Amino acid sequence: MHQRIYLDHAATTPLSEAARQAMTPWLNAGNASSLYQEGRQAKEAIDSAREAVSEALGCLFAEVIFTSGGTEAANLAIIGLALGNEDPARNRVLLGAAEHHCVLHTADVLRRLGYSVELVGVDREARLDMADLGRKLGPDVLLASVMHANNELGSINPIAEIADLVHGCGARLYVDAVQTFRRPDAIPLKWSVDDLRADLVSVSAHKVNGPKGTGALYVRAGTKIKALVGGGGQEREVRGGTENVAAIAGFGAAVRQQPASIDPEWCERLLTRLEGLGAVRTVVHGPFLSSHVHVRFPGIDASTLLIALDRVGISASSGAACSSGSIEPSHVLLACGYSHGEAREGIRLTMGAGTELCQLDEAAERIDGVLRRFRG
Repeated sequence: MHQRIYLDHAATTPLSEAARQAMTPWLNAGNASSLYQEGRQAKEAIDSAREAVSEALGCLFAEVIFTSGGTEAANLAIIGLALGNEDPARNRVLLGAAEHHCVLHTADVLRRLGYSVELVGVDREARLDMADLGRKLGPDVLLASVMHANNELGSINPIAEIADLVHGCGARLYVDAVQTFRRPDAIPLKWSVDDLRADLVSVSAHKVNGPKGTGALYVRAGTKIKALVGGGGQEREVRGGTENVAAIAGFGAAVRQQPASIDPEWCERLLTRLEGLGAVRTVVHGPFLSSHVHVRFPGIDASTLLIALDRVGISASSGAACSSGSIEPSHVLLACGYSHGEAREGIRLTMGAGTELCQLDEAAERIDGVLRRFRG
């Protein structure tokens, strides 16, 4: 029996012991809206976590809204801004063509609200096409949405440069920073919302060794959004419902921990080894997350390969959507200009806390064995 090697940290990360311990006291009692002692203590726990997240983001305490995760944060940012828009002349929204599905799927709602939605193209490595963005920006644009780093390929966008273009026409900028928040390999190693110059930024707890089911949205002071969920007025009246105190406390504890260090040479070592086995790397130029290894094995369907890797103890993914047990062509690779066949071949190996160099070497050996069986 093979000892398992977990290489899917971009999908989710193991819960840290510090986060687990921070959560335990709040699993049984404490509604932060209550006036009695348990309620006050729960509110203090939430405030403490908000302080940790705001400090990590480099923003004001009141600019952090807790959500159920990155997906809700993205929807609150995009649809909430559209609902709060008071300028009917700004009726167009721009979304990057390689954004996460949680962003792209807001298009249907936006159109029902009367907005025109346009996709901004990307280059061969999923970075935003700056020329296309420039052509599509105008005085009628309310919002542009772009991810800090692509969740499949790991390529990093020049957010500050994008922000200058977007703000130059008076529009707002939303950044999905789920893959770079508190990640040791984000460029620069530590960023703040001021570095990004964004108006709205989403982050997620379970990508930073916190619990699943919680995340946060940074809303720059003066940016008006409306609630998607009404209720008791929690989270500055833009996210109703009793807060998940345990998860939020765990999020705060995870954020306070020092991020794991990933040596960029590890990524290059694994990539070089996989290229020797016939892999084609998808990101060659420009900045990218050194925890991400994304390759294609021409002629080998990703779903077939991933099942075989699972059988030899490697947890990896394609990063693409899975439907009825079969991996769909990656919308990211399609947006990059790959064919439908090529877009079914991408696999993603991602590192994080607990990953060791010897595991990467062992993973390469196991992949070699799988490929030998495939090729007869």
